[in-house]
Amino acid sequence: MSVKVTSGDLKKRLDEYGNSAFVVTVDAGFKIKVVNSSIFLEGAFLICTPGQGTLSNLKHNRSVTLIFQPHTEGGFSMIIDGDGEVLDPEEGTIKISFINGVLHRPA
Repeated sequence: MSVKVTSGDLKKRLDEYGNSAFVVTVDAGFKIKVVNSSIFLEGAFLICTPGQGTLSNLKHNRSVTLIFQPHTEGGFSMIIDGDGEVLDPEEGTIKISFINGVLHRPA
């Protein structure tokens, strides 16, 4: 079961889900990298500092997926797909442009 999340929902949903999410990227060899990072909303962008491996992956593929865990077992996870861009390579900061999102749980 899924519920659509729009860019206009992001502030409300981050207040609801908190700022901790798994950041998923893919390297040039299609190997998936998953890290946990704090996520913050600045204007229209989601900002995080996931680390150098994620920054390296963005050189090859700008797709980023954020996965926020459900609050309870069987609850909805929030999944956000976006386009990532390195903001500060020294700090390891990226900004993510929202593409789409869903609240998802097993049916």
